[in-house]
Amino acid sequence: MKRLSPYLSIFLAATVLFGLATPGVHAQEEVETKEDVKEKFAKDKTGTNPMNFTFDARVYNEFQWLNTAGDGHQNLTTFEFRAPFAGGKWQFRSKIRAVDLEADLSGDGIDDVDEFGFGDTDIRFMTIPYLNIQKRLAVAVGVEFFLNTASEDALGAGATTVAPLVFLGYFNPIGPGSILVPGYQHKFSIDEDAGRSRVHQGLIDMFLVKTWDNNQFWGYIDPQILLDYENDTEFMLLEIQAGMMVDKYLGTKGNSAWIMPSFGVGGDRPYDVSLEVGYKVVW
Repeated sequence: MKRLSPYLSIFLAATVLFGLATPGVHAQEEVETKEDVKEKFAKDKTGTNPMNFTFDARVYNEFQWLNTAGDGHQNLTTFEFRAPFAGGKWQFRSKIRAVDLEADLSGDGIDDVDEFGFGDTDIRFMTIPYLNIQKRLAVAVGVEFFLNTASEDALGAGATTVAPLVFLGYFNPIGPGSILVPGYQHKFSIDEDAGRSRVHQGLIDMFLVKTWDNNQFWGYIDPQILLDYENDTEFMLLEIQAGMMVDKYLGTKGNSAWIMPSFGVGGDRPYDVSLEVGYKVVW
């Protein structure tokens, strides 16, 4: 495979720096109990902590300016549902998407792709086998299934894919209301349509979120590196989200909205820039 551009080096360096900084922060803070953490989780309706298994429903729309020779854009409207089960020890998540794709792949001014329909569906099962309150550390593991449900060939991968994942959760690395989540997901296809390529990818990300004003506002940054082992390509995505609870304006409970720009880096990136807006209800 090609030499990893600076993407992986940046990720590893940042992980080491946060790892070195975290013990110092822990030493200065009062040690929490499991009851304290459970109480905080129960009060947190932002839906930003992946270690907090809640019931929630989300709908969001992302518009992408594609990295194509000519003009190209893709609009994805996603409905997402999450639910804990098995006494809250596991979480189920599902996503369904409507996709509108137009792209001039050759740069001749004519759209080579112009399709609208349903994209692939994915479902995920996740659990937390390790949680150490004193060390402010948790480990989550799970598996995600990407189902070949796209209504048109161009709107999906043309394959059924399995993707085991593992990530760590470091609580309060930059103060109360923060969590750092480095993780890795390995994705491989178990069945492909005729003429479609095998899927064999790795995804590295390092999600860092911070909430303010008693969980009324939040921001997060999520650099991601995708390694396509099958096609010998790689690229980086950088997502930056800002969100807020809207209950005091609507007289509701657990309602919030967000906006998230995203930027693609590297010659193999699927898009240059994207913009997502979303709404969620957590209960």
